[in-house]
Amino acid sequence: MEIKTAQEIAELAKATIQTWHEENVGRNSDYVIVTDEIRRIKPLNEHREDLEQVIQELVVTNTEMWHEEDKVRSDVDATVLKAIRNINPLNQHRNDLIEEIDEIITDRVAAGGRA
Repeated sequence: MEIKTAQEIAELAKATIQTWHEENVGRNSDYVIVTDEIRRIKPLNEHREDLEQVIQELVVTNTEMWHEEDKVRSDVDATVLKAIRNINPLNQHRNDLIEEIDEIITDRVAAGGRA
């Protein structure tokens, strides 16, 4: 399987962000983003093979984090506190996804295929 072009990845990201906004249009500020999956610490070398799926998850995680960071500027202390509590695990999850993407690409190159 070949990696998509930069243009295809950008289009995938744009479509993913649009879908996220359509699905979350009426969500209130108390919505809890951080799930058990995001909080889970993955063992080393545990990653998926579907690069597109991991990229989409990264785009969603970035979008969620940006919305939480917007809430930090709220005048409502409870909203700010919930947002701050969501940002750290989302950021860690984002870093894990980036490492997973790196591992997938490294595995493909090591196997002699194109990234």
